[in-house]
Amino acid sequence: MSDIAAEAGVSQSTVSLVLNGSTSVKIAEATQQRVLETAEKLGYANRKVAHSLGRPRKIALVINGLNNIDPFIDAVNGAHEEAWANDYVLVTFNYRHDEELAAKIEAEINGGDYQGVIYASSMTRELSNRRVKTALPTVLLNCTLQSESDLPAILPADMVGAYKAVQHLIEQGYKRIAHLTGESWMLATEQRLEGYRQALIDADIMPNSQYIREANWSPKEAHLQTKALLELPNPPEAIFCGSDYMAMGCYHAIAEKGLKIPQDIAVVGYDDQPMAAESFPSLSSVELPYSLMGKQAIDTLCALINQQPILTLRQKVEGELVVRSSSRL
Repeated sequence: MSDIAAEAGVSQSTVSLVLNGSTSVKIAEATQQRVLETAEKLGYANRKVAHSLGRPRKIALVINGLNNIDPFIDAVNGAHEEAWANDYVLVTFNYRHDEELAAKIEAEINGGDYQGVIYASSMTRELSNRRVKTALPTVLLNCTLQSESDLPAILPADMVGAYKAVQHLIEQGYKRIAHLTGESWMLATEQRLEGYRQALIDADIMPNSQYIREANWSPKEAHLQTKALLELPNPPEAIFCGSDYMAMGCYHAIAEKGLKIPQDIAVVGYDDQPMAAESFPSLSSVELPYSLMGKQAIDTLCALINQQPILTLRQKVEGELVVRSSSRL
């Protein structure tokens, strides 16, 4: 501030008042403009300076892999909408595991007019480190960081969602309920499996390890695991699939067995993708609230930027169970 004061020909106190947007003292418009332009010329990075000079306030969203058909695109769109509603432009960077590109992105964010960063993963998981580093206010979206546990994180309430799905099946009268899981190392898999088990336990039904099969988010693997389940001496009466894509493989195996959904066996999916409503019979599924999560990430980041208190570092966003024909007789 002393450099700006010397260059602009004003006191350091005047510089402080202008850069912090103070209204307690009336400062001539021409003096304010001279201070702001001097600050800009000297490379002083300040949100109020950029905004006062007519440049957009920017937030960076950094992700390491995304395409237009990935369900996580809903989180990105939700974040864009909420950022603009708060007078910010959201700039999305997708480095796709390219180390050189990640370094360029890091330099751009740290050298630009960015006010904060959302660091995101298209898969719900715990990350060992953050590839693009910055000292700017940061919020994690759909992930956590082992090395930075103090950063706020916005996550789906997957355990609650799975609990809702299995509880629904139990309320329909089913007791032998199987679960097709995703890859075991993923946080989403762990949370959905925990919700499945807890719902059974709360209904006095002992979880049966024979009914829990890892299908790796793959329709093909879900098809194979469903066939194996149907060959058991006491096959399941219902199957809770960890994703809608796995439910499609499950559907095919059931049809090959000559069984009907839901008359012979019920099926519930997860994510509530468009295919859920369009499949036959229509698939009951738990909503994955990505759009709401994206908006919540922006709201949390805005609070950090404005130095407002954050109530909790782990914000879990619940999705609703959408009941359709596949689980309702």
